[in-house]
Amino acid sequence: MPLSNSENASGLFAEKFNIKAEHVPLISAEGVVKALLTGEIDYGVVATRNIGAGAVVETDEALKLGNFRMVDEIGISIHHCLFVKKENVTVDGVASHIQALAQTDKNLNRLFPDARRIITEDTALAAEMLADGRLSENTAVVCGMSAGRYHNLILLESNIEDIKENMTYFALIETC
Repeated sequence: MPLSNSENASGLFAEKFNIKAEHVPLISAEGVVKALLTGEIDYGVVATRNIGAGAVVETDEALKLGNFRMVDEIGISIHHCLFVKKENVTVDGVASHIQALAQTDKNLNRLFPDARRIITEDTALAAEMLADGRLSENTAVVCGMSAGRYHNLILLESNIEDIKENMTYFALIETC
């Protein structure tokens, strides 16, 4: 997904291996795995674990669909921001990827103790969904700074991760 942490990791892998890569936005680990299995892509990037929120269950489940080899793994510092569509809204829901919600749980409970959690397939997708009206205007989203800014959302708070040294590991994978 454009402006996602996975896209950032993909760029770092391309730089590390000095290859010109076409970034194919597949949104979810399952999408990446299925594209690998059909030959649509040669390599995929998936989040594997976070130091605070643990294993990325979505990735673990998706990898069961075939045989894959981890080519490399990198850890990336992840900083989450909280955005809304309009100023002075009463936030009744917070949307993001389940991992981002877990990584910001304490701060979200402090800021919006009664707000329901809305799970999306990606943090950048949550920003897009709020911007284009697929999410209620009373929803806040947890995403990266670049995704929120790109979609012209209003920043409420930055660095809302519960662990300030927040890091997620990403794997570059291929089929066996």
